[in-house]
Amino acid sequence: MPFDSAVVIPPDWSRHHAAAAQGGMNARVTAGVPTGAPVYDPTTDDTRQAWSDDYTGPARIQALQSAMQAPAAGQNITGRPYLVQLELDAGLVVPGSRVKVLEAVNDAQLVGQDLWVVDYQYGSERFTRDMVCSDNQSDAPTT
Repeated sequence: MPFDSAVVIPPDWSRHHAAAAQGGMNARVTAGVPTGAPVYDPTTDDTRQAWSDDYTGPARIQALQSAMQAPAAGQNITGRPYLVQLELDAGLVVPGSRVKVLEAVNDAQLVGQDLWVVDYQYGSERFTRDMVCSDNQSDAPTT
């Protein structure tokens, strides 16, 4: 039986271990939501969207399982879930946000990819800010 004043996990446990978890973050991302309306450029035939900068910094990205297919409008749409871990103190990156991969030390093909926040994960003890994302935008909730 522990003493009344004893705690199993000290209050700074997560913060103490966050530095070790950040050591495994070998990607860099930016995350945010659309700002303003998309703008069409007839010269380039391209439509551009501005995005907020709710987070820019290190990340760890890991595929969680095989891609899944779902029928939509007569086509099979494929999406793969990813665990995206940000720094412990990363601000709120809401479901539906775009996470754009800016750098990935060990996977050059990941650079430039857009992942979409499907689920923002909470925890009373955590070393990182964890989110489940998808490479299929239609998997993400809309606001």
